[in-house]
Amino acid sequence: MRKMKPFIIPLLFFLVVFIALTFENLKTELKLPNEDWSRSLPLQTEEIGEVKPVFQEQNGMKRVYVPKENEVLSFHVTDTLEVKDKQTTPLSIPSPQDFWVQGDQYIFVRDQQLIHYDGEKENVLDQDVRGMDSNPNKIIYFKENEILSVDRSSWSVQSLKKVPEQIYLIVLNDTSDSFLSVVKSAKQTSKQLKVTYHQLESQNILREHVILDKDEQINENHFGFYFIENGNDVTVYYTLFSNNSGGKSYKIFQGTNQVNANSDWDFSMMTFIDNNGIKLENPKFMQYGMDDNGKAKVLFTTRALKSNDKEAVNVYEARADGDVWKTELRSTTNDQSLHPYWIGENSVIWLNLVGYKEYTFSGASKNPEVIEKSLNITKVDIKEAVSATILSLFQGLIFAMSSVYWITPAVLFALVIYIVKIKLMEDEDKRILYTILALFLGVQFIFIQKFFNTHFYMFAPDFLAFTGSSFVIPVLLALLSGAAVWYGRKKDWSKITAICYFAVLNTFFLSLVVGPYMF
Repeated sequence: MRKMKPFIIPLLFFLVVFIALTFENLKTELKLPNEDWSRSLPLQTEEIGEVKPVFQEQNGMKRVYVPKENEVLSFHVTDTLEVKDKQTTPLSIPSPQDFWVQGDQYIFVRDQQLIHYDGEKENVLDQDVRGMDSNPNKIIYFKENEILSVDRSSWSVQSLKKVPEQIYLIVLNDTSDSFLSVVKSAKQTSKQLKVTYHQLESQNILREHVILDKDEQINENHFGFYFIENGNDVTVYYTLFSNNSGGKSYKIFQGTNQVNANSDWDFSMMTFIDNNGIKLENPKFMQYGMDDNGKAKVLFTTRALKSNDKEAVNVYEARADGDVWKTELRSTTNDQSLHPYWIGENSVIWLNLVGYKEYTFSGASKNPEVIEKSLNITKVDIKEAVSATILSLFQGLIFAMSSVYWITPAVLFALVIYIVKIKLMEDEDKRILYTILALFLGVQFIFIQKFFNTHFYMFAPDFLAFTGSSFVIPVLLALLSGAAVWYGRKKDWSKITAICYFAVLNTFFLSLVVGPYMF
């Protein structure tokens, strides 16, 4: 027992800190993304690969269609995140791509063939097809230089327009017969990008409005086009990817104009700001919509700081507020989220990474029952809390290495005295010992103020991040270190040994308390 005395207080302190940090991290895991939204909950579906699901409104519920290797999985999702009516269809649809579905009828593209599946067999409708898009009422596809549509009454195809340039993309929205066409033509060092808004005025008669006509540089890619119609106003969104000197970026642009206006379209970059005033960069997997009040809303994923030492790709929802888009967190999962989608106004689902290229559906809701259910502690919560604690304590090792800055002056002073007047050291002169101790604590006290920065006060728990903590914490830990020396010191220790023991303990305590929140 006597041999263990020097280690009892440090071990007890470590256990107290470990338990306290674990509880704090567990509170973080259980924290709601916003006051009125639940934590993320897994949906009762099987694991799938990295595919793009298709969503459709049916009987007041969203039906989700998931293309797998040799079948299509489909199910209903309610606004309380319940999964109902699971079905599988023996059909191979490549992903990611859009496809049309209604009941047991499917239209999709495979091997450049437009295929109609009638519930029993596949029928090829056309060849040399580059892509398609659809909504419940419209199916449009394109070849290299031609835009066509499918007549669902006879499953025949008809040409809508031929263009000299190569068609890159066709975009429908969820409700309209109008669509966007995106064409790209090669130039010497760039491409010419042209985006046209097409209105279907009558059978096979299109009215066209060019909304974007610009150069696309070799290191750029415009994609993710979408549009929303609101009376005579049309809002167009797109994503600009750029790769400059190895630095990849994704930026979202928005432009609104009236259908019959003769003025040019003016696009501006959308800036997303979270509740802490932090700008969210590189949004991906965009979903655009309108809320019940007719206001634009956006759903996307991006990588951001989840806690002091953890980043994750989570789901965010944004609404316009002046020149910026105020953003709220919707998911609380710890890995990668993609393909978010609204289930009504009050629920969201997405794909959540659970293994190597393996995903499951997760969701969040404003439903009170779902919120209450999401607050139940799970094994995953405990595992993540303990893992975060261990990681943050390892971060404290960096703090311990920084202690060389306040240990060095005291060591240099002792070394000089040892060289100049060795007898003072051998006699353990109190003036020398107190000076060594004062140098150690004084320089530490001055230097450590830098660690009590904005990051510390943002992420440290309330019992550490209070007014004056940069003074109170070092003093309290110095007193605790002194008490530990008094309790654990052995009789045969010299005073110099006791001071060294004090310095080690004090640095250890500070590493546990301040170290995890340094940066």
